[in-house]
Amino acid sequence: MKAAVLCGEKEIRVQNMPEPVCESHGVIIKVKLCGVCGSDLHVYKKDEGKGTIFGHEFSGDIVEVGSGVQGITTDMRVTAVGFSPCGKCYWCQQGKSHRCSDMALLGYQLPGAMAEYVHVPFAALGRNVFPLPEELTYEDGASVEPLSISYFSVNRAQPKENEIVAVIGLGVIGLYSIQVLKAMGVTKIFASGRRPARLAAAKACGADLVIDAAKEDAAKIIMEATGNLGVNTVIECAGKQETFDQSVAITRGGGKIMLVGVYEEPIKWDPITVLSKNLTLIGCLGGNFPAAIELLKSGKAKTKDIITHIFSLDEAAEAFRAQLQDPRAIKVMIKP
Repeated sequence: MKAAVLCGEKEIRVQNMPEPVCESHGVIIKVKLCGVCGSDLHVYKKDEGKGTIFGHEFSGDIVEVGSGVQGITTDMRVTAVGFSPCGKCYWCQQGKSHRCSDMALLGYQLPGAMAEYVHVPFAALGRNVFPLPEELTYEDGASVEPLSISYFSVNRAQPKENEIVAVIGLGVIGLYSIQVLKAMGVTKIFASGRRPARLAAAKACGADLVIDAAKEDAAKIIMEATGNLGVNTVIECAGKQETFDQSVAITRGGGKIMLVGVYEEPIKWDPITVLSKNLTLIGCLGGNFPAAIELLKSGKAKTKDIITHIFSLDEAAEAFRAQLQDPRAIKVMIKP
């Protein structure tokens, strides 16, 4: 089969690879679409991870089911969370393998879905393999994973309808966070980011105030818009020193900062401001596939303004370049 393989720093090549072999507790999926994730780019930009087949945001059709798998049948349209638990850690011993502290992840330690076929070694219906309702397209299915992260992160904040929430960083997770906030009934959402395409998408997703951080002082504008009180909650999706500092500056006393963005480098921070304002910093790493699927099914979340580019598998190298460099790109997908 064909697969997009990382061969060096910013070097993706399409190569012929052996087709996956289905394990007894696994399934094989014929991939229909796979998204290029920001987490993929972190590895793509470094001279490490050679041989990696990326791809953990995907949808497709079940073509083979292991003998130990129940409730999953061939031809089922699905999306999935791909991982292999260690079977030895505390969580695995408690029967909670989804919390495994040493799991191998699809698209990193395990071959991912930027290929014609992908093997999910541990498959359980409703736990990590999810059928797509007939209302959902394969594009929707490949969007469930990032939307699920946005839902998980926003839900952890437990925002109230009358609160003010700021979303900093308007990549896919930030944009879906705006949609989730709207679905939860939050009436005042501020958004700060860069690139005209993403600013326009933030407006289309329902943000009430959109700030071009490349040209404007986001902290100053937000403080002025809140009578210098600041916002109740920040959904920080950029993962940079500047945006962390902004988050602390614009959050009002007693507020929350949801740390969602992946920080490529360590940051420096002064705890005094956090202490003096009684702020709560909450790390967010998780997802909720059923909730994301329901949001898409109900129409409360949409992929229309998010997916901007679809490339063939043979064009995988171009897809990565577009996701990293093209100012028009929001979500880039690969279609095997």
